[in-house]
Amino acid sequence: APVIMVKNWKELYKELIIELDNKLSKKAKQQVFFEVIFMTYSYVHRMINGDMFPRVAEEIYKAEMMKGRGNGKYVYKAYLRDEGEKFIKETLKKYFPNNEIKYIS
Repeated sequence: APVIMVKNWKELYKELIIELDNKLSKKAKQQVFFEVIFMTYSYVHRMINGDMFPRVAEEIYKAEMMKGRGNGKYVYKAYLRDEGEKFIKETLKKYFPNNEIKYIS
């Protein structure tokens, strides 16, 4: 967590899921469940990230992708969030067909 929609995010998360599939033991695969949390953002996050990671080239907050949720917090616009949820569910189901997604938020 969190799912962050950066450039090539689908490819990056697919690679991560494939790596989990390849590296988790059989026992772990029988027990694992998933929780998927999409990024929320605020002015405070932006200041912290800028201070902590000054050399990061990509800004993870993109105004065109996000909408206000109140109290200075932002979430992905509904159509992007829906696309992300669908992609993550389908990819997890492909590589972990017997494992539960506890929740997506």
